[in-house]
Amino acid sequence: MKKHTEWLLLFGTSLVSFMGTLDASVVNIAMPDIAATLHIPMNVVEWVASVYLVTICVLLLFWGKLSDQIGRVNIFQVGTLIFILGSAISGFSSSLIWLLIGRVIQAFGASMTMATNFGIITAIFPKNMQGRAFGLNSLVLQVGNVAGPGVGGIILSYLNWHWIFFINLPIGVAVFVLDWAIFKHETIVWTDISVDWQGFGLYAIMIILFFGMIFYAQVVGFTNPISLLLLAVAIGLLVSFIWTERHVANPIIQLKVFRKANFTIGLISAMLVYIVGYFSNVIMPFYLERTLNMAPKAAGLLLMGIPLANVIAAPIGGYLTDKYGAVLISFFALFIFVIPLVYFQLIQITWAVGLVFIVILFLGIGNGMFQNNPMIMASAPQAYQGVAGSLAALARNIGMTIGLSVATTSLYAGMSMKAGYKLTTYPVGHPAYFMVGMHFSYGLALGLILIAIALVGWVLKTKGPWPV
Repeated sequence: MKKHTEWLLLFGTSLVSFMGTLDASVVNIAMPDIAATLHIPMNVVEWVASVYLVTICVLLLFWGKLSDQIGRVNIFQVGTLIFILGSAISGFSSSLIWLLIGRVIQAFGASMTMATNFGIITAIFPKNMQGRAFGLNSLVLQVGNVAGPGVGGIILSYLNWHWIFFINLPIGVAVFVLDWAIFKHETIVWTDISVDWQGFGLYAIMIILFFGMIFYAQVVGFTNPISLLLLAVAIGLLVSFIWTERHVANPIIQLKVFRKANFTIGLISAMLVYIVGYFSNVIMPFYLERTLNMAPKAAGLLLMGIPLANVIAAPIGGYLTDKYGAVLISFFALFIFVIPLVYFQLIQITWAVGLVFIVILFLGIGNGMFQNNPMIMASAPQAYQGVAGSLAALARNIGMTIGLSVATTSLYAGMSMKAGYKLTTYPVGHPAYFMVGMHFSYGLALGLILIAIALVGWVLKTKGPWPV
C-alpha cells in the first residue's frame, strides 16, 4: 500500500460495502413496481430481497476464514467485480429467474467484500485512529442500510426499477480501479489454504433452514408443525456445527473468541440494532404512502433524514470512541434510539408530518453514534481478524433478515388483533388497523433496544469503556 493513502482506501472499501448494504434494503420500495413489471405476486417478489440476504449470510464465514489465509485485499477486489456483474444481470433482467440469478451473484460478491472490509481497516489504520476509521465506515454501512427506501423512492420517481441496480455499475468500476491502483497486492500461496468443509456445510444448511423457517412461518405461522420441525432441525445442525468446530484441527470459527464478553455482546447488540433499524425500512413507507397518502418521492425525501443525520453523527461517534471508548459511546447511543421508538409507539394519524421528520433524525443519530465495530475488532486476535470481520458482517445481515421478518410479522399480528381476523396486506379503508399494528411493532422494537442497553451496560460496568 502506498503511503498516506489510508483515508482514500477507507473511502473506496466503504463505498463498495455501502452498495452491498444499500442493495439489501433498496429493493423493498421497488417491490410493487417489480411485481407489476414481471407479473408476479407480492409474496413471490419478496424472494428478490430474501435470496440476497440469505446468500450473504451463508458465505460470510467462508470468505472470512479464507481471507485470513490468502489475504483480504485479493478477496475484496474479486468480490467487487462479482458484485458489479450481479448488478448488471439484475438490471438487465426481464424475468424473475434472471433477477434472482443476478441477486445471488450480487450477494456472492457482496459477501466477499463484507467479510474482508473490517479486517482491511484494522490492518491499514493504527489503533489510535481506528475509532474514527470505523466511525466513518459505520456511517457508510448504516447509511446504506437505512437509506434504501429514500434512495429507491427518489430513483423510482424518475426512472424504472432497473436503475436501482444500474447505479452500482459506474460506482463499482470507479472504486475497483481506485483500489487496484493503491492497494498492495498480496501473493496467494495456494498450499496454505485449509477449509473446514464439514463445518461450513453444516453451517450453510443450518442458515438456509433457519431462514427458510422464518419465511415459511410468516405465511403459515410460527406454531405450524413444519415451522417447528425446520427450527428443530436448524437447532440440531447448530449443535453439530459447534461440536465439529471444537474437534477439527482448523475450524472455520475459533469458538474461543466468543469467551470475550465485549466481542460476543458486541455481535449481539449489533444484531439487535440492525433488527430494529429494519422496522423503519418496512413500516415507514406503508405509514407515509398508504396511511398519509404521500407520494413516493415525498416519502423518500422525508426518509432521507435518517441517513443525513447518520452522516453527521457517525464521524462524531468515531472521534468520541477514540477518546472515551467504544463501549461508553455505544451505551449512550442506544438511549438515543429510545426517543423515536417511544414516539412511533404512540403516534396518531393526526400528528404533524413535520414531527415525523424530526423524530426520525434521532434514528440516524443513534445509528451513527453506535460504535460497536471497534469493540468487536479490537477484541479479536490479529490472526482471526478476517473471521471476526465476517462475524460482524454476519450479525448485521442476520439482523436485517430477522428484522424484515419480525417487523412484518408483528405489524400484521397487531393489525389482525385489531381487526379480529387475519390480515397479511395493508388494510385498505381501515387505517386504524394499521396504526395498531405499527404501535405493536414499535413496542417490540423498543423491547429489543432495552435488551441491547442492558447487555452493553453490563460490559461497561464490568469491563469498563476500553475492554480488551
